Amino acid sequence: MAYINVSPSGSNATIQISTASIATTSSGYIVPALQDVTINNAAGVFNWTTLDSFSQSAVPTPATNSVSANMVVDSTTFFTGSNGVAGLFDLSNDATEVNFRVYFNGRGTGAKYVSGTGYITNLAPTVNPTAPVWVSPITISVSGDFTVGTV
Repeated sequence: MAYINVSPSGSNATIQISTASIATTSSGYIVPALQDVTINNAAGVFNWTTLDSFSQSAVPTPATNSVSANMVVDSTTFFTGSNGVAGLFDLSNDATEVNFRVYFNGRGTGAKYVSGTGYITNLAPTVNPTAPVWVSPITISVSGDFTVGTV
């Protein structure tokens, strides 16, 4: 079995954002200080029952795909952006379609990733006296399918 270990240095899960095509691991920018990442591929299914059967029938419907994470807010990435890509707040506020890659174990040669296009949503920065740094959830609502690739 080949588990994906993200604890070694340089092997952490990473989200890359760009408004242009992502051709290399340095396109756009990397969302820093992630606390967790979730890739959600929720394939839809419509179920129904009939009076002449004790079992349900099912047919597939379109999937609802998303990437969600929690991050410590970095002022440059959140407000300003870099490499010609606006900050996360402006990308969300302006409903700008972005290209993304989620790397499972860093961006080195041979690293696996899931990519696609979508819209940044669900930014909700919060701070309080016992957690004195701004943290925020972030969601990328995927438009279409995920694609799997290797660096």
